[in-house]
Amino acid sequence: MAPTTRAGTSWAVDRAASLPEVWALVASFGGIVGAWRLLVVCRAARAGAKEFLGTLPRLVLCGGRAASDMNATRETWGLDLATLRWEAMPALLRARYHHACCAVRGALVVLGGTAPGVGSNHGLAPTS
Repeated sequence: MAPTTRAGTSWAVDRAASLPEVWALVASFGGIVGAWRLLVVCRAARAGAKEFLGTLPRLVLCGGRAASDMNATRETWGLDLATLRWEAMPALLRARYHHACCAVRGALVVLGGTAPGVGSNHGLAPTS
């Protein structure tokens, strides 16, 4: 077997470092902050970091009350972590505030809260 030359090793490292897939793997170990730090390294690192950030679920903001007029809102917004931009999502069926929400199988589920005109559904389940 022929010995590995320094030039051959350098070429292999350069080739591996130019693959966005490698940088996506590095970003996955660094988490969100590590991925954002990779955005300034080089083109391949930027592409890999964006690939990783695109796989993360969105941060979702839904419902609530506006501080200016205290009216409940139906608006729902999602934060795309790859671009750090808020994007409008389908509105809630009914405006509400003081609610909880979670993602279940890719869908947003809103639980409890107060809906104007309907009242609160925070109460405990009736016991028999």
